[in-house]
Parts: sequence; C-alpha cells; structure tokens
Amino acid sequence: MVRSVDKHNDVLCAAITEFAKKGMVATTMEAIATRANVSKRTLYKHYSSKDALFDAVVALLFQRLANLPEVQYQSDVPVREQLKQLAQLSIGLSADPDYMRLSKIVIIESMRSESRAKRLDEQFKGCEQGLHSWFIQAELAGALGLFDAKLTASLFFGGIKKMTFWDQAIRWQHQVNEEELSHLINQTCLFFEKGLKQ
Repeated sequence: MVRSVDKHNDVLCAAITEFAKKGMVATTMEAIATRANVSKRTLYKHYSSKDALFDAVVALLFQRLANLPEVQYQSDVPVREQLKQLAQLSIGLSADPDYMRLSKIVIIESMRSESRAKRLDEQFKGCEQGLHSWFIQAELAGALGLFDAKLTASLFFGGIKKMTFWDQAIRWQHQVNEEELSHLINQTCLFFEKGLKQ
C-alpha cells in the first residue's frame, strides 16, 4: 500500500516537472511515466487521460499554496510601512517554488486555450486576493487620493513582480539577492507614497 502511494506521488512530481517545462500539449504520458519510473499501465491506472492528470497537478499545486492573509489598511500606520509589508508578502509568494511552477503551467496553458485560461485565472486570483484588499480599504479611507484601488494595486504589484516574478517565470533569470530586493522595495514604496500625497 505504501509503495502504491509512493508511486502516485512520483507520478504527480514527474507531471509537475514535465508540465512546467513543456506545457500540456508537448508533454506526453510516456515522458511522465519515464520520469516517474513507472510503467504506462501504472500511470493510466491512476489517471485515465493527460487531461485528468493535468487537473490533478493544478489542484495539488493550488492546495500547497496557502492563500495570503488579508492585509488590513491601518490609518495610524505610515503608508510606506504598510506598502513594505505588501511588497514582502508578494515577493515571498513569488519565491515559493510551487507558486513558480504553477505560474509557468498557467502561463503556457493560458496562451494555448482561452477557456482553460479563464478557469485557471479564477483559481489563481484567489492566491493573491488578500493583498489587493488593502488597496480597496485604503481607497475607501481616502488614502489613495485621486487614484482608484484597482489601478494602484496593478501598478504597485506590477512594479514589484517585474524583477521578482516575471524575470524568473519567463526569462529564466535567477532570483535577485537580498540587497537588490531591499532596494526595490524601498524605492517602490517611496515612489508610491510620494505619488499618493500629490
């Protein structure tokens, strides 16, 4: 029984690697079986099709990712300090290997299939919902000035993710070091703080 569970885990790990590298179309059940060191018969015993295996992989990765906590806007705390907390949480999520693998799978499949992209996007948004709620609360409190929450959050996280997510996800760059991260966070938060005061 234990060996059966081990084989099942081997299959899922192999599938995660293959899907993240090649996408669903280019990945074959044979390649997954080879990487998992199981027979194709064993593979099909657990999963009747590549679609079923893909859905299992995505579900597993989403399950591994704990949703980020909802960050509350605090009127008595400097905005820059709160933005730093948001930036650090976003960077921490991007540094999660499961998040990066899932992101690559979502990116590849979103370019291939509009219907699958919509389904994956809805699931994916849940991982970061807690971060975006801060901007909604800040807007309601009048802390964003003339700017609306959706645009401000998009610009803020877009700037953060340029170096901490997109370069790694699609350009295969190494993660930036702690000194660069600190500089990025400080500069981004200072930029937004000054902009919001205008």
